[in-house]
Amino acid sequence: MGNRPARIAEAVLLVTVVTSLGLGVTWGKAAPAAPIAASSDLPAPTETTLLANFSPTEEAPSEPLTSTDNTPPVEVTQPTATPGDVGAALQEVKTPLLQVDESAVGSNDAPLLQQAPGTINILILGSDAAVDTRIARTDTIMLASINPDVPSVSLLSFPRDLQVRFPSGRQDRINTVYSAGNLSDYPGGGAALLALVMRKNFGIRVDHFVRIDFEGFIKAIDTLGGVEVLVECELHDTFPDKTSPIGKTDLDLYPGKVTLSGKQALWYARSRWSTTDFDRARRQQKVLRATLRKAREGNLLQNALNLYADFRPHLETSIGPTDLLPLIDIARRLDDIAIKSRVITWPVVRSYQRQDGASVLVKTDKLIPFIAEALAPPSTNQAQTLPHVEVYNGSSRPDMELVAAERLVWEGFRVIGVGKVDDRFPQTQIIDYTITRKGSPIARLREIFNVPEQNVIGQPDPSSPSAARIVLGEDYNSCPNTANAAESIPLTP
Repeated sequence: MGNRPARIAEAVLLVTVVTSLGLGVTWGKAAPAAPIAASSDLPAPTETTLLANFSPTEEAPSEPLTSTDNTPPVEVTQPTATPGDVGAALQEVKTPLLQVDESAVGSNDAPLLQQAPGTINILILGSDAAVDTRIARTDTIMLASINPDVPSVSLLSFPRDLQVRFPSGRQDRINTVYSAGNLSDYPGGGAALLALVMRKNFGIRVDHFVRIDFEGFIKAIDTLGGVEVLVECELHDTFPDKTSPIGKTDLDLYPGKVTLSGKQALWYARSRWSTTDFDRARRQQKVLRATLRKAREGNLLQNALNLYADFRPHLETSIGPTDLLPLIDIARRLDDIAIKSRVITWPVVRSYQRQDGASVLVKTDKLIPFIAEALAPPSTNQAQTLPHVEVYNGSSRPDMELVAAERLVWEGFRVIGVGKVDDRFPQTQIIDYTITRKGSPIARLREIFNVPEQNVIGQPDPSSPSAARIVLGEDYNSCPNTANAAESIPLTP
């Protein structure tokens, strides 16, 4: 009983870290956007919302999610813990950082990445199986870089097949480092070895780590009553399921807004059928964002305290209670637009076949600059500097405006309006309100939505709050090409 308050505070801290990752998009009702000009020959939108504040209170369509999973709804446990438990725990435990000895870094290693003072880098790891953590590979590796001054958060996913150099000089996939550190009894375990590998290969200083297994992931989402995810790409897969009478469950997802149970969210994040590791990394970040968004709707802190006893066995972390207060402050001050999401993809890495026949990814000379851009905090005046756009659904498919809007946020746009139009449009159109080509986002919007020049309608308007309005047509393909996502990111040599 003596260390129970300390462990409770550790759970609170973990939840605070996850909350402080920011949720990219927080949905809520808002004022209508500027009406579409009459000369565009487009009807006025029938529904308008501001993306940054829209709350998904509408029912999800019944068609998109098909599954033989008969898991009953999870009842959210009511809170019982008190703030006094946390206050007492803060006096008891201090957990050290994952400090890397710089003397172990050689001249052939990557130089230390320069980051703002006070930046906190946290590795988020996911095991590839519900087995002994000493042998489980970490097929999910994300880095959350938190800048407390802006404040901002940058999420960067590392592909599991990325080849890295170990301190011994041998090379292997990055997802083997954690288990190798455990099996070799490396001082500090797998997390410490992975921190050193990140420092030597990429110049990244790792301060903390959090690792969660499959069962813990499922419990966390079921505790929230499931999560709503904006699915971009049609996905079909079959997973082993011990609760199914036939021992397996099909998961069939279609683009749009769907509600996923814990198992479904795990399967969605892990699916490998007809997809790439780049796709998986993007889906994993989407599930993380959706989980945090759902958690923020309720009293996450109190729920975490009450459920800690069940959740703690599925968690490993270096985060200690003494970090709680500053992280709470960061979470409180964090603006949703101060979130950056990146995935390491081609062309900053390239494919390579080793002599043993294994196919891996190896870094190019663009990888370190890409990492530097990915972890750099966004501009402090993003609300003014990000291109403002609006998105309206002119297709027959529900929720496409939400799917497109979320992607635009990931692409570095500020979406100030989303809605629907009554008429159906066979092709996607872009209404261009800009008055100069300098700094215009139209070329990038054409690329994202695959819009030919003839479908860009120029309506220069210096008073327009947005640079452009996208009206999605039946030709809109919501499934992005994730394999080359890094190619669109401007890099500083």
